[in-house]
Amino acid sequence: MEEQWNYKDRREEGENSRLKPIHGILLFIVVMVSFYTIIAWAQMKWGMYGLALTELYLLALALGGAKLLKVPFKEVFPVKRPQWQKVFAVLLCWIASYSVVIPLTMIVAYFFPREMFSVSGSLNDFMASVPLAVSVFISCVMPAVCEEAVHRGFILKSFQSRIQGKWILVVLMGLLFGLFHGNLWRFLPTALLGAALTYLMVETENMIYPALFHFINNFFPTLLSGITGLAGGGADTQAVTQSLAENGLPVSFLGVYIGMACLAPFCFYTAAYLLRLGVPGKTQRYFTSNKMMVLLIILTVIPIVLGGFLLFYGVIEMLMRGSGDPVFYQNGYLIWQALGIFIR
Repeated sequence: MEEQWNYKDRREEGENSRLKPIHGILLFIVVMVSFYTIIAWAQMKWGMYGLALTELYLLALALGGAKLLKVPFKEVFPVKRPQWQKVFAVLLCWIASYSVVIPLTMIVAYFFPREMFSVSGSLNDFMASVPLAVSVFISCVMPAVCEEAVHRGFILKSFQSRIQGKWILVVLMGLLFGLFHGNLWRFLPTALLGAALTYLMVETENMIYPALFHFINNFFPTLLSGITGLAGGGADTQAVTQSLAENGLPVSFLGVYIGMACLAPFCFYTAAYLLRLGVPGKTQRYFTSNKMMVLLIILTVIPIVLGGFLLFYGVIEMLMRGSGDPVFYQNGYLIWQALGIFIR
């Protein structure tokens, strides 16, 4: 059985902790300076293996910082036996995040196609430079351990020593995670993912859950990209990416992606319910009020209606221009490209 999160205990613990917000800020500055110096050099020189060295470097910074400040590892990097209901909550939380991040990414791509799809193409080429199994280990397993040790470990714990508001921490850590990825066009998607990862951590105080989320989030698109490469679709994918960068994203498919957001309200709400289930002092009912149920239904219907309208409008426009076949061909590959834009 996991120990349950208690804000009173954390406040008292934080007052006595050697770890302070300034330590997390300093570590983040060191990480960002490193990215534009030694890390950039390592990745340009050794490619994916340079990325592996980057992840090990991040882990060394987190562990070394805790050791230098003489803070117990179990306090900075709490790991407990996971519960199955919370593992399922992680999966639902990822689905909810994914169903928001993809439409958000595609909205940005609609207005800035060249910038977004060039990012996608670069990432796919970078990941395809090594065998699939190696790519999965470096881009999925290592970030789930090493990046989480930095963000949901050292930095989050340093902020928790003084900041007690859960949502303040979620927003703050999300912003830092977006900045950490160092690309303007990926900032919003990665910031949302960072917020979701932080939410899991502050709710459970168990690094297993954000690490699992991070692994799933990186594994799914990495696997799809690898399958595409094994199937010999790399050249077609590159051609479609180039075409989309030049011609933009069709309105009809923007509607499809926006419609995906209908999954988010109930998935996230159910995840939150599973995380609080069995926790003393927290509401055990699924619906906390009738108003909440109505709100969830409204939030579910809005993207369906908006997405359906854009889909219908886009299809009519496409048929009037007589450009149906090329558009549908392009979008057979589009989801593969979208998956690779925001996750790493």
